[in-house]
Amino acid sequence: MPKARSKKFKKRSFHGNRHRNSVPKNNVSTASATKLNTLESSDGLEYNFQELKGNRIIDIQTLLGVFSILSCPKCFATGLKLTEDSKEGLCSNFAIVCKCGFMAGFTSTPKENKKCSLNTLLVFGLRLMGRGFSAGMKLLCTLNLPYVCKKTFRIHELKLLEAVKYSCEENMKAASKEVQNLKKITTCGVSVDGTWQRRGLRSLNGCVSVISFDTGKILDLELMTQYCKMCEMNIKCDHECSNYKGSSGNMESVGAFRIFERSVVKRELQYTEYYGSGDSKAFLKVKDIYGEDTVTKLECVGHVQKRVGSRLRKFKKNQRTRWKSNRNLMHGQCPDGKDSWCRYKRALSDKRQYLEKSPGLPNSVMKVIKATYLELCDKNLLKKCLHGMTQNNNESFNNVLWTILPK
Repeated sequence: MPKARSKKFKKRSFHGNRHRNSVPKNNVSTASATKLNTLESSDGLEYNFQELKGNRIIDIQTLLGVFSILSCPKCFATGLKLTEDSKEGLCSNFAIVCKCGFMAGFTSTPKENKKCSLNTLLVFGLRLMGRGFSAGMKLLCTLNLPYVCKKTFRIHELKLLEAVKYSCEENMKAASKEVQNLKKITTCGVSVDGTWQRRGLRSLNGCVSVISFDTGKILDLELMTQYCKMCEMNIKCDHECSNYKGSSGNMESVGAFRIFERSVVKRELQYTEYYGSGDSKAFLKVKDIYGEDTVTKLECVGHVQKRVGSRLRKFKKNQRTRWKSNRNLMHGQCPDGKDSWCRYKRALSDKRQYLEKSPGLPNSVMKVIKATYLELCDKNLLKKCLHGMTQNNNESFNNVLWTILPK
């Protein structure tokens, strides 16, 4: 065991170092004390506090307690009372009342054109999340906040719908002008794709989108519906009814035809290159729309790749036989040289022996899948894939669309 210290050492006092300026002992001050001295020395001056903005949730009893300690500007007596005259959803109209007869009114949130913008923002936020009236009522009732009635909610929805329609049309016009300025001509290539609210081609609602391959922006949309609630309830009024009658699978063809038909009038463009999936029903509708064979069909690389995998998986599922491998090297179509992607050809260029580790496919399997391979390696099909483009922009738009309007 170490020996305990028998002597008590006196604690040394700190007199500063090279990192600290010398301060007299009788003038030592902390940061808090410095702030207090600054506030005391600036009595009568305006303080530069940070300006508060936005909306806050506050308890009414807390607000009442604040006004009870304020003084009336007329009689300078304390004990002001706060009353609520009326409320419109999240917006309330308050009044400050004094015993002497003084009264002043104010609203909980600013108004625009005598309308509360906070209620519109609430409806807009719910629609962005793909939720409606019932979800908003559950949320605000849980927070003990007032809520708008269903009729008022619908009015805000219609107001937002008009704003979205206007903004959508202006953005698509700007996108078409950008394509014209970029290419200096009135022809361009577009990716066309349809999406449905329900899967299995049994949906009553669908949407067809046309996106420019030069800018990646949406040039036009066609919303398709074959259901009208007002007509079903026999409500006689002016409204936008269903705009399509037929099968759900044919929505993409009809929507593409409508978009191509109005492209020159509304967008001042001709969509002469049609980028789409292997389904050619929509392309057959529009290939002669500007004249005979004026629209060229180009394939989406992603869909062609998907087609190869789908056929091979289907073949594997239908075959029950297990083959043994008898390897036969097939590198006739592989490029030569050290920069080749084929490891066998790279080994030959380096004059070394190549050892294949994978068992490979037996010749009996190669004979069966050769027909599928030759069909998917057709030169006419591969020419349509030289651009290397995909329909990922359309798929991303479809994902955003059904996030706002959940399936």
